[in-house]
Amino acid sequence: MNNPSYFDAVQSLVGGVLSGPTNGTISEYHFDNNSVAGVKEGVTLPTEKEIQTELAKLQAAEPLRLLRVERGRLLAESDWWASSDLTMSAKRKSYRQALRDLPASASPSLDESGQLTGVTWPTKPA
Repeated sequence: MNNPSYFDAVQSLVGGVLSGPTNGTISEYHFDNNSVAGVKEGVTLPTEKEIQTELAKLQAAEPLRLLRVERGRLLAESDWWASSDLTMSAKRKSYRQALRDLPASASPSLDESGQLTGVTWPTKPA
């Protein structure tokens, strides 16, 4: 979910299956039973203020979410180091620990093109 959109904010607030234009307004969205927004029984539509607040929250959380995705990929890539028939070196243990510590030690942000910045990734040992 790079650069969360208005649609993502509505989806987060309303839940369920939602379709419609990414840049549209809530009145253009359809819910899981193809009813137009506001018609589906039991759905309380969020206000524009609630949608904008949720959108800001999602956008603020995006850098940390992307950091965690990449960190998870790097940890998974090195999981085999921890198999029971291997002895993990101190460098490899330190690398994996540094990856696990990243969310607390980094200051992730997104640049103009939506790329993750503000993270110093540990160097993978041989």
